[in-house]
Amino acid sequence: MPTSTRPCPGWPSEWVVVAIRIQREVGGNLAEVVATNVEAMREREALRRHVRALSAEGRLSAYILVGLPPLVIVLMLVIRRPYMLPLFTTAVGLFLLILAGVLVTLGGLWMWRLIKVEV
Repeated sequence: MPTSTRPCPGWPSEWVVVAIRIQREVGGNLAEVVATNVEAMREREALRRHVRALSAEGRLSAYILVGLPPLVIVLMLVIRRPYMLPLFTTAVGLFLLILAGVLVTLGGLWMWRLIKVEV
């Protein structure tokens, strides 16, 4: 594979290479081909930023919902330690902690998949 056709991370160089090869075979205005490719790349980047902005609320909600349970546990341990000790000292409490950890992890992964939009 020629060096010029190796994909660069985050830049659709393959589009430009293919467009230039087609233009070379067919003929025409190279400046117009490059300008069209640049415009398409700019529109794609603008769309990516727009989708990222629209999904910001979902990302923030996911961070809060995943981070809130551990924060509440730590705060309760600091404020009312005797109230929380059975959660860490009994078999039922440990089972519930593990179950809560698994469910929070699964919920976080599910929310991350919902938020992630490919453009």
